[in-house]
Amino acid sequence: MTDFTATLKNYNSSAGSRKSSKRWPIYFGLGLVTNALVWGAAIAYLTLKAPSYATEWAITMPGVSSMTKVDVPGIGGSSSQTDSPYKSESHDPRENYKFIADSEAVIAAAAQDVNIPVKKFGEPRIEVVGNTTLMIFGIKGETAQLAQEKAIALHQAFQERLDELRTQEMAAQDQTLQKLLSRSQKNLQKAQQRLSEYKATASISSVQQVQDLSVNVENLRRQKAELQAQQQQTNARLNQLSRDLELTAQEANEAFVLQADPMFQDYLTKYKQASAELVSLNSIYKAQHPQMLAKQKEIDDARTALMRRSEAVLGRPVNPREWETQINEGSSSTSAGMRQNLMQQLIAVQAENEGLVAKNRELDQQIVRLEGRLKKLSVQESTLENLKRDVQIAEAVFSSTLTQLDMSKSKVFSVYPQIQMIRPPKVPKEPSSPKTLYAILGAGMATVFLSTGCIALWLRDRHMQKAKQRKRSEPHNPLIVADSHTQNPSHISSR
Repeated sequence: MTDFTATLKNYNSSAGSRKSSKRWPIYFGLGLVTNALVWGAAIAYLTLKAPSYATEWAITMPGVSSMTKVDVPGIGGSSSQTDSPYKSESHDPRENYKFIADSEAVIAAAAQDVNIPVKKFGEPRIEVVGNTTLMIFGIKGETAQLAQEKAIALHQAFQERLDELRTQEMAAQDQTLQKLLSRSQKNLQKAQQRLSEYKATASISSVQQVQDLSVNVENLRRQKAELQAQQQQTNARLNQLSRDLELTAQEANEAFVLQADPMFQDYLTKYKQASAELVSLNSIYKAQHPQMLAKQKEIDDARTALMRRSEAVLGRPVNPREWETQINEGSSSTSAGMRQNLMQQLIAVQAENEGLVAKNRELDQQIVRLEGRLKKLSVQESTLENLKRDVQIAEAVFSSTLTQLDMSKSKVFSVYPQIQMIRPPKVPKEPSSPKTLYAILGAGMATVFLSTGCIALWLRDRHMQKAKQRKRSEPHNPLIVADSHTQNPSHISSR
């Protein structure tokens, strides 16, 4: 039985070896066919593929922000600021430009420039270089010259599209600003009309009037204070002269008038002579003596004549005591010339005092009149200032809107920044495809992988065949198992 088992194992091993040796040509043939296909495809690619040429160019977008400020003296100012396109961390304008450059409108315009269909123009390769302001463009062409022409046409179409977008943006901004400008102009005209109408009806035409009037009132008040001080001085001097002369200024003036009248002076001379003679007779005769009575009658007649003449000259009768006092004082030890001088000073001071009083009265009237006018103009000034402020605000808004309209062209570059080509497209010297080296390397690598795969499959199949042979070589015949059990007493005892 043991010999039979060994024989069976040898038979199975030889059968598996023969079967495995018959299958290896299959894997060998599979490897040849696949490698032939790979190399055939590579050769067909190199021989049948039309060559294409690629060119590249680079552009940059400046990131410097600018600010413009315009000041209008007396009205206001306006400022325009162009922000950097990279101000926002979550927004990169180069991504927008990438979308615009790859749009159908730009590609169609570029294809039209080089006179080729849009489908044959191809899609450009656009790369945004991180942490820079650069964008790299690439385009392919059937010839080297065509690749450069397509690149130039695409760049020009891109710039033209940006100009169109800027024009549209400026038109939208101008339309909005024109509406604001028209509205602010109407507001300015209304404010100016209200100011003109108020100036035509009001007494005030400028704020300077109130200031000048206030200055005039203050000057008049200062003059009044000075005149009051002078009047106090003249009053004190007038009172002093009146006390010294025991006369008022009016009495002194009347005395000078009477002195200038010859008839009054004639009567006064007769009166003085009669009075002097009466004094002489009084020392000789008694009062009832006929000469004394006759002289007294002469004196009375002279007094009556003086009273009549003074009434005719002065318009009122003069009390005899007044000119009698003058006569007595004139005959005293005081010099007549000095007294006349004092009387003249008294009259002059009185005249000066009356002039000051008249001036003070006139100043009071002027001050009252100007203060009333000042109060009225002050009320009108407030309204005038409000109207002027409205005009200034309207002018500031109008000028600011007008300035913004002029500066709107600079603001559009914050939305669509300018671009600058820093590396122009060149005529490529070698085609970009097909690449012979890449095709050969690819085919070689494919050959290595396919051959390795076929060998791995063959080895796997061989290993599986050997495993099957080992399973077949194990004793599975029941007769052999039973015989082995009968011949093995230890096995039986164990059971």
